[in-house]
Amino acid sequence: MVSELNLKLLPKMSLKIRFLFMFGFAIYLRSSAQFCVRRYVNGKWISKGDCGGPGKMSEMQKDLQRRIKDEEWFVFQRRINGDVDFYRGWADYKKGFGDSDGNLWLGLEALHEQTKEGTMELEINMITKDKGIHWVAKYRSFRIGPGSDKYRLHVSGYSGNATGDGLAHHNSLQFSTKDADHDGVSSGHCASWGEGGWWYGDCGSSNLNGNFHKTGVKGIWWHHYNLRAWDVPSNLLRFSEMKIRKRA
Repeated sequence: MVSELNLKLLPKMSLKIRFLFMFGFAIYLRSSAQFCVRRYVNGKWISKGDCGGPGKMSEMQKDLQRRIKDEEWFVFQRRINGDVDFYRGWADYKKGFGDSDGNLWLGLEALHEQTKEGTMELEINMITKDKGIHWVAKYRSFRIGPGSDKYRLHVSGYSGNATGDGLAHHNSLQFSTKDADHDGVSSGHCASWGEGGWWYGDCGSSNLNGNFHKTGVKGIWWHHYNLRAWDVPSNLLRFSEMKIRKRA
């Protein structure tokens, strides 16, 4: 082992040998539990090195609780490109998927646990696809119900510079996915219609978890004045980010 070498011999080594020794020793330290790299992938934290624990869902919960306690914003949804498929089933939306540094869905169960006290506020940042306009939608109160009630949305207190309240039509509705239809629409399946997972009801007035590569109703879009004008380019988005923090 490198650590068993007699370091007193080091000054007698040639410069090249000393360099190789120190380089090898650095690699050894890095391969041991002296560092921590953690990424959130497919509903769990994947850790390398000494991260102080198993690095699974419990670590995600601890990080979320710490951020909320410190009154920092915590992102639970993000769309930056089409690399991650958001047209998924109930199990994936429940546990979460994606990457904490990129496209992300935190998970309905974790979201319920952190918002069930009704003390969270929500902020949504969006960038339009056609002109790159930055929209912000803020909500004074945001809460997600339990799994037994299909993670029902409770949101109120809208403000911001977006085209309107894109969640008003979804308030008090249950979450739906392609394999779990809770939208209450007897004539169709809104999650399949919008190719995403959302609090659909009469197929709604926003679709932030839609298909990044598509336009119209299956794309990513926000509130519109004309409920029939789903394909209006100004409402299509190239970026969205939903985040929460403890209400002041």
